[in-house]
Amino acid sequence: MKNKIIKHFIFFFFLLSCGYTPILTQKELPFKIDAIKVVGNKKVNSIISKKLNNLENKNKELKKSFDIVLESNLSKVTISKDSKGDPLIFEIQLITDLKISNEEENINLGKKITKKISYNNLTDKFELKRYEDTLIENLSINIGDRIISILSNL
Repeated sequence: MKNKIIKHFIFFFFLLSCGYTPILTQKELPFKIDAIKVVGNKKVNSIISKKLNNLENKNKELKKSFDIVLESNLSKVTISKDSKGDPLIFEIQLITDLKISNEEENINLGKKITKKISYNNLTDKFELKRYEDTLIENLSINIGDRIISILSNL
C-alpha cells in the first residue's frame, strides 16, 4: 500500500513539473498590429481578429507595426452522396486573403491561406451544425496562428 502511494506521488510530481508553457504567450513578439480591416465572412473574421487583437506587447517602442486587411471566404461542399442522393461527406474550406502593409519599411505583402477539412454527415442536424461551428472556429484559430507566424518572420 505504501509503495503504491509513493508511485502515485512520483507520477503526479513528474506530471505537474513537466514545464509546459504555451509557445505564443511566452515569447515577446517583435511587432504590433496598428489596424485590422476585415472583409467577407463575419464569423471567421471575428475569430481571427480576436486572436490578433489579444496580442499585447509590453515593449511600447517596437520597430515594426503592421496594417492588416483580411478577406475571408467560407464554403461548404458535399463531397460524397449515398445511393438516395443524401450527403455522406462534407468539406469546409476556409480561404483567407491576407494583405500586410508597413509604410515605414515599404512592406506590401499578399498571402493566401487555405484550410479545409472533411467530415461525415450526422443524422442529428443540430449536432451537425454545432460540429461545423466548432470546425470553423478551429480552422479560424489555425489561420490566426499562421498569420502570427508570418508577421513574426517579416
